[in-house]
Amino acid sequence: MKIPRLVFTLTWLLAGPALADVSLKGAGTSLAASLFLHWAEEYHRLHPGIKLKYEVKNSTDGINQFLGRGAEFGATDSPLTDNEERKTLGRPVLHLPVAIEAVVLTYNLPGVPGGIKLSPGVLSKIFMGLVKKWNDIAITELNPGISFPNMDILVVHRGDESTLHDLFPGLLAKLDPQWTLKREKDKSLKWPVGQNLKGNEKVMEKMRKWPGVIAAVDFSYASQNRLPMAQLKNTTGHYVAPSEESLLAATSDLVSLPEDGKVILGRSRSPKAYPFCSFCWLLAYQDGFRAYHDHKRAQALADFLTWIFSDGQKLENDLVYVPLPDSFLGQTKGKVQTIKY
Repeated sequence: MKIPRLVFTLTWLLAGPALADVSLKGAGTSLAASLFLHWAEEYHRLHPGIKLKYEVKNSTDGINQFLGRGAEFGATDSPLTDNEERKTLGRPVLHLPVAIEAVVLTYNLPGVPGGIKLSPGVLSKIFMGLVKKWNDIAITELNPGISFPNMDILVVHRGDESTLHDLFPGLLAKLDPQWTLKREKDKSLKWPVGQNLKGNEKVMEKMRKWPGVIAAVDFSYASQNRLPMAQLKNTTGHYVAPSEESLLAATSDLVSLPEDGKVILGRSRSPKAYPFCSFCWLLAYQDGFRAYHDHKRAQALADFLTWIFSDGQKLENDLVYVPLPDSFLGQTKGKVQTIKY
């Protein structure tokens, strides 16, 4: 049966003309960088008129760039502080969880199996430089039956995780507030011990060359490269390895997201929850036009976010990120629909 031309005309009027020649920029966390870069590439393939760029920074620099209107959206491992909220000048900012991310502790210990057990307290002491040897009793008593070498612990950390907004430094600061006294500014965190390297690849290169290294890297990167990952002690006293299941378990206490979207996953009361995980939040102004005085940019951002919380979620498994539970997706989509353009 021939479809009347009126149907095509009506469809075009409802959808509106396709956006073209619009550039959007995001900036922020390195922990979810591969996910945002993948989203940007795929969305541009589907919508050639929209150019997307994601600048990999530490979370604090990404937030500052977003607040200074240098990016249409920010990405952070922790929500805005009260002081940062004041810099929005009264313009509401949406905290939109886009994925569950995690840091894992990987290491190079010849003859020692993957999955060693570490408690948050011992981990803090390692990165504070207070536990210096792999056969220190603080480590061996957590791992009966494993013979640890009398080897120096070589701490390595990434230069792109250098503020308290970044997941791993932020977690360590909560474990031991004294650690934060060894920094100059929140924007330029000074690690107590260890070597600063840029990115996961440099960390893995160092690990291959030097036995004794310990480092925190992205769960997605460690999984894809089959690196050994420590089990960490959670708030219930259980040692849990990072996995999609243990990251999802960290959300099991939540029936729904709080209204502001801000929630700490690492304090889950589930015995199956991996503790060093968090939502990755995407920050966006609720009144997009008022923030940027550009209808096309504001609409393009709203369209991109709508895609992230539908087809974009399906791409997360490809990169070993954990998508939002279905129970949270409806809430988050509802927030996106409030963006004005």
